[in-house]
Amino acid sequence: MELGKPMVVSENPISSTEKRVAKVKTRVEWTRFGVVFAGVGLAFFAVGMWRVDGVMAAMGLSAIVLIGMVRWLGVRNLKGLTLVYKGPRRVEVAKGFDARLELHGGARWLDGFWLEFGIRLMDEKEVCGRVFWLSSNSSAKVLRWVSLKHRGLRRKQVAWIRSGFPLGLMTFQNEIRVSAEIGVVPFGRVPRELNSSGFLLDGVPLGGSGQFGETGDWKGLREWRSGDAVQRVAWAASMRSCASGGGLLVRQEEPPGSNLEMCAVVFHSFGTDRNLIRPDRFERALSLLCGVVGRMLANGIPVRVLADFWEWEPKEVNSKRGLALLKEAILLAKRAEWTEAHDLLEVFSKVKPRECLIILSDMPTSSWKTLVPDSVLSPVIVDIVDYEKSTKRKMLKGKGAS
Repeated sequence: MELGKPMVVSENPISSTEKRVAKVKTRVEWTRFGVVFAGVGLAFFAVGMWRVDGVMAAMGLSAIVLIGMVRWLGVRNLKGLTLVYKGPRRVEVAKGFDARLELHGGARWLDGFWLEFGIRLMDEKEVCGRVFWLSSNSSAKVLRWVSLKHRGLRRKQVAWIRSGFPLGLMTFQNEIRVSAEIGVVPFGRVPRELNSSGFLLDGVPLGGSGQFGETGDWKGLREWRSGDAVQRVAWAASMRSCASGGGLLVRQEEPPGSNLEMCAVVFHSFGTDRNLIRPDRFERALSLLCGVVGRMLANGIPVRVLADFWEWEPKEVNSKRGLALLKEAILLAKRAEWTEAHDLLEVFSKVKPRECLIILSDMPTSSWKTLVPDSVLSPVIVDIVDYEKSTKRKMLKGKGAS
């Protein structure tokens, strides 16, 4: 909900465990109308005293007293108000979610008027609303669909409550630190190298491909399903099945990659061509890392992640929970700045013979590809530069279609 739209007010108070009372100092700022009003009041009082004009001096003094009452009422108008944020603790980059903000009045003898409130999530997006009248022991709620663009973790969010009540002579504002933990994890993007290599295509045998092992063992026959390749149809058995009133039959094999023990994913930031270090490439590479691990797990292949920003400490992932823990560990990951060639060679030497190898980096492949060793299972090298080009092409196509 945006400013100016109607609010839903609830008369049900919340428990004391759900709200956090923050001791804050109200900041007071003069409005243009307030400056003019105060100036006129002071001028009336000064001229009245100089000319010994009791009426004019009384009018000026009344204006000064009114300003004092406005300030007192304005501060009391915000006193005792609390904000509560409700939303997911973990979200993905650029993926929308529901963010709910509640303004609670508490037990007060003075109702709240002309209230605007909001919260700034991760210093990126604001969820804000407005309520004209908030009675004692009631609450106002605002629900908004937002998305965050930057990875990170923050346990407290900056929130604010402000009002121009009464008369609009001054603006009163409270800034509050709301205890609301939000962690933004990378969005998993599957690199095109995994799709083009052919080892993850459902129902398609690997044949003589050197990627990730040989074709699985033959299990038997099953009925044909939409999407099955024509090469897999067992024609002799299918003709006998059709003659007896059945349908086409296809050969059923073990899932691809069944001979693999594990998949090793190496992430590094080493480069030799003096390429510029770009933080955006590091973030894209992290999203590719999450995408690779998620795709391998979906195909039943456990993963061992070796990253230089974790000082090459291996992290084994063999379940969805493990993937969630991996993303949790990536939350505060920072780019490694001192990775050298001998570090990569040592890591590559630890890859097992029946372990597939996928290499990710935020540096162009031209600066480190010569270090990749030859192995029985050809490694998959993900080029961050090609990924950037494909992303830009998709963006241009989307703009052209719109």
